[in-house]
Amino acid sequence: MPPAKKRKHSAGDAAGPSSVKGKAPAGPSLAPDAAAADSSEDDDDQAYAHGADELEDDLEGLVGEVLNGEIADEDAADGASHSAVEVLRSGFEPVLVEDERTKEQCEDGHAHCEAGNPEEVAQWLISPCDLNDFMRHNWERRPLYVSRNNNKGYYDGLLSKNNIEEWIAKGKMRYGVNVDVTSYINGVRNTHNSNDDGNGGADADGITGVADSKSIWNKFEKEKCSLRVLHPQRWRDALWKMLSSLETFWQCSTGCNVYLTPPDSQGFSPHFDDIDAFVLQLEGKKLWKVYAPRSEEEMLPRYSSPNFTQDEIGEPVLEVVLEAGDLLYMPRGTVHQAMCVDGAHSLHVTVSTNQFNTWADVLELAFPAALAKAVEEVPALRRCPPSDFLKHLGLAAQGEVEGDEGEDEPSQSLDEPSTTRRDALLGVLGELAQTVMRRLPFDSAADQLGARLMKQRLPPPPSHLMSAMNATGPGAAERVTDKSVVRVMQENSTRLTMEHDAVAVYHSFANGRLYHMEGGEDEDEADVKKENDGNNDSDDSDEEPGVLYFDPSTGPALEILLNDEHAVEEGVEVEDLPLWPSDVKLEVVKSLVAAGVLAVLR
Repeated sequence: MPPAKKRKHSAGDAAGPSSVKGKAPAGPSLAPDAAAADSSEDDDDQAYAHGADELEDDLEGLVGEVLNGEIADEDAADGASHSAVEVLRSGFEPVLVEDERTKEQCEDGHAHCEAGNPEEVAQWLISPCDLNDFMRHNWERRPLYVSRNNNKGYYDGLLSKNNIEEWIAKGKMRYGVNVDVTSYINGVRNTHNSNDDGNGGADADGITGVADSKSIWNKFEKEKCSLRVLHPQRWRDALWKMLSSLETFWQCSTGCNVYLTPPDSQGFSPHFDDIDAFVLQLEGKKLWKVYAPRSEEEMLPRYSSPNFTQDEIGEPVLEVVLEAGDLLYMPRGTVHQAMCVDGAHSLHVTVSTNQFNTWADVLELAFPAALAKAVEEVPALRRCPPSDFLKHLGLAAQGEVEGDEGEDEPSQSLDEPSTTRRDALLGVLGELAQTVMRRLPFDSAADQLGARLMKQRLPPPPSHLMSAMNATGPGAAERVTDKSVVRVMQENSTRLTMEHDAVAVYHSFANGRLYHMEGGEDEDEADVKKENDGNNDSDDSDEEPGVLYFDPSTGPALEILLNDEHAVEEGVEVEDLPLWPSDVKLEVVKSLVAAGVLAVLR
């Protein structure tokens, strides 16, 4: 394997950044030291701005400590930091690890995926790096590269080129839905989502956009186009089981795309993504160039970038050829590009997570609810602003104030009463804003995020379930009595929320695989029925799939059924649930069993 332009670290040195060719684009310069500042108002403003920056950096440390605890003194001395900003300013240097283990010395990752062991699957993904060290030193902060020269078959069994050939030959691939055909030649990125005859083709049902096998491979082999297979977990059980385990570990929707690139070609422009990416090289070789985020404003982005030109991205912090078995982790905002080396095709899968899974998303849910509650409870918020409100606030009024502040000599002017009036209005708005802030419903926002996850995530694979499929579904619900013992089918697959004076139970058991990560809706229902061998065929009710609504009085019983540690592990007898009368208790349990949420143990 050609050497990466870097210095290698062992897994035990994961906290320390490596020395690599090139450097990150220079971060913004800090405000001058206070001792060097003059006494002008501009310098005072700079010092204030610098203080605000330091406060925001402290906030990064705060959220980092919540995630991973305090950083040990010896790790801090080696450059470890909770702050992604600090890592960027210090060079965004990746951690590089060589896995010296042979195949016989490695754990069986597929066995962990089959069993649905979340932490073990996450650990297997990045081994030999310690998972806790990775979360403390790399997660959201710096890239990680793991080379596995002694075990190039590390990820064997997840997917192969033969699998993709079979899917295309069977007419499963629709342009823009299942596959994209792309090229990047002479600095220009193009998409070629059409067959040789110029049409998208049509399947037996007349749905346009089906990729013709001959056209696909003609573009791949003769025109040097890359194939991006979208969400292959819909058809590949090994990927389904791995992603389902990782969704449980990260408690965030997790998907993947697969990239098949012909020799000596590139399919995509330099860009950054809005997801944390784990690149698993499956076949062949690919040269990767990794660049630091171009600015602090572009680090950890919520949206992906447009395509960049080569002169917009600076010098790479890492340039390395990934071979089969190798791993590359890139935080959100990491600029990257990859090209297949001469001699053989490249196949890799990119596992993606953390899209719209930030503190900002929590607050985005909390703020509107807080405002609505405050408006309902505080009459002052329903009062009208004074008639001169528009005169003293706005762009023009702000410009007048800033112009006054820039004058050399303070003077009494006709504008002074206006400024005083503006300050009074801003003071009122500040107090009203605090009234809203005091009502931020963080628990409700967390429940909304949890409900969203239940709707987005993959259905649990049968091998991940705690009971057999014949223990749940409408047939099993008919057998429920007061003496029945019931238990959830899978831990962490439900979320209790309060909605419109009802208790809602969101769950992932009604989800399907076909449209995972695409926001698919009713098209999944037939797929779910097929996967569950008909055991969970629902009735003709108009209820939204994946959510059940109950009277608020059922809350304590539902909390026991779904979240109590003993009940989740051992089950609970129906008659022991704190809910009366008995027929209501039975109705609640039967509904959950019929929906596939609970299993009847005996």
